[in-house]
Amino acid sequence: MPRARTGPSVAAPTGRPLWWVRSVHAPAGGADAATVVVHGVASAARPDGTVVDVGAVPAGAALAGRVGRVSARADSLRLLRVELLGEHAPAAPRLVLVERVRPDADPAGAELAAFDHAAVAALAAGVGAYVPPGTVLTAGDAVRLGLRAAAGVGVVAWCPSTGDVRAVHVEPGRRDGAAVATFLLVAAGGACAARDWPPLQGLDVSAGTRAGAGLRVRRRAARRPPAPVPSPRRVPLLPRPVPPQEG
Repeated sequence: MPRARTGPSVAAPTGRPLWWVRSVHAPAGGADAATVVVHGVASAARPDGTVVDVGAVPAGAALAGRVGRVSARADSLRLLRVELLGEHAPAAPRLVLVERVRPDADPAGAELAAFDHAAVAALAAGVGAYVPPGTVLTAGDAVRLGLRAAAGVGVVAWCPSTGDVRAVHVEPGRRDGAAVATFLLVAAGGACAARDWPPLQGLDVSAGTRAGAGLRVRRRAARRPPAPVPSPRRVPLLPRPVPPQEG
């Protein structure tokens, strides 16, 4: 289990400090591995970017202010699912993410690309599979489904060794552009919290502001010196998508 830590980060989509409560759940529902779950909490109760294990939080204290939940396998730390909660839930876009992590690149990089769920579901149905909203696929899964990068509706890219956000982009003209950006930032922040990577930093996102190139971002000076690239355990490919259970 990664240790709790604190650090500067990108401001929460709500404009309040965003910190994380982390827990581990035993295998359930036929799963073959335990699951790490992190809840993003937007409140001033903890410093921005803090990650605390659930045992260190008073019962019920983190229920208010939750904005998102991210889950990952406990063994490989491969991302599984992303959800928006609380005030963001009613307007949450139905998205599927594809993750790419390049720890050996120079510089190292991590990326989450968003796709409309309806498009992914149609491709999955064509191969007899089911992909629910909020699923995080590997690059290999995307290839198996025939999911092309050009179909993406948004992306967040950052450096896993520093947390420096390199880009937040949302397809121009989307009425839910701010919600897509929120989804991406919660997903990326949750990935960092689950894996004990440095928290996101380096960009202010102007929620709801769209320019010709997509959601507008403003770069800030990085507040953290370069650090050795974290070495996340190699993320294995998902098995072939599993068809929905009957009944």
